[in-house]
Amino acid sequence: MNFTEVFASFVLSLLTNFIVMVGATSFFYWVNSSTATPFVVAHREPLALITGFGFMAYLFAQMQADAYYDHLQAGFHWTYLNMMILTMYILNLQLHLRWQALVDIGLIAIYFFGFGSQVSPLGIVALIIAALTLYATQAFAKRLVKNRLWKYGVFAVFAASVLLMQSQMSAQHTDAWFWMRQLLALAIMSVLCLEFEQIMRMTQHRTNHMATLTTIDELTGVRNFGTFNKELDERFAEYKKTGTPYSVFEGDLDHFKHINDTYGHPSGNIVLQRLALELEEFAKDLPFEASAYRLGGEEFAIIAQADLTYEQAMAIGERFQTLLNLVRFPEVDPQLIITCSIGQARVESGHYSANDVYKHADRNLYDAKQAGRNRVKAQADD
Repeated sequence: MNFTEVFASFVLSLLTNFIVMVGATSFFYWVNSSTATPFVVAHREPLALITGFGFMAYLFAQMQADAYYDHLQAGFHWTYLNMMILTMYILNLQLHLRWQALVDIGLIAIYFFGFGSQVSPLGIVALIIAALTLYATQAFAKRLVKNRLWKYGVFAVFAASVLLMQSQMSAQHTDAWFWMRQLLALAIMSVLCLEFEQIMRMTQHRTNHMATLTTIDELTGVRNFGTFNKELDERFAEYKKTGTPYSVFEGDLDHFKHINDTYGHPSGNIVLQRLALELEEFAKDLPFEASAYRLGGEEFAIIAQADLTYEQAMAIGERFQTLLNLVRFPEVDPQLIITCSIGQARVESGHYSANDVYKHADRNLYDAKQAGRNRVKAQADD
């Protein structure tokens, strides 16, 4: 083949490889993103491992097919080996899972011992260096992605060790022209793919941040009203499907307008933030799964994954009121004591929608406030 044909083959091979790597990298970032489907989110780690292994199996098969061509004469280089090197490195940067590194190291060892025509001491040393470098990549992934120089440096060590290992697997002669094409292709692909990986990482960070903003109350940091409604629907659907019970507590801070009028709205915000913090910690400490929400203004809620009796619900509500009475606000007024009224309800077979439980809790909250505030009204036992 003349120079033009070799150059055309080289460029087309690079473009094809880059397109494939872009698709694979994008897919793996989607698997690990907050926008993935519920099934993917629930099975994220095994899916990442399975798809990663599948993609590398595809690359390995292509490497073996490529080996049947006389690439020195036809202009081919170890194109799929380059992709394998990049895939292993990027996967361990993305996932930083120990099992991913161990699977990759196992594949490298199988490739070296199972498909090489010879086993040399230098090749074994290169294999050990590649394995240690890959394991270090997943262990220090968070540090590597923050430092571009270290990220490229570790990749260079890994790539050099794998290429050295490959060169020791066969007695086939390779000239300087072959190595120039090989190293140039790897250098170009590494810059393109690692920089694209960095762009995807930043995009994922922004996407996850935006997703968080849509679910979290900006002032208090707990889940917002939209998330409350969504999770109420999910709990109700689960109840209809499996009978899993849940309860809703709705609380309202007593005389909050007086706090705003006396100390000002910035101080009122401090009170709300502290209330949300106490409520969230309280929900985490309950003996069952529970989440805290701000519904708006001075209204908050807890969804508890439990079928609570009247006595249990009353005890939980009163325990939170006792906790709240102990909270002080030195930055507002050391003498300020806040109280809240609480209504509770649980899901029942007669409910037609998720809002039925919420409405029942809201009615009980209203009754608690009408009875004099700083009270708990729980749903009576049947």
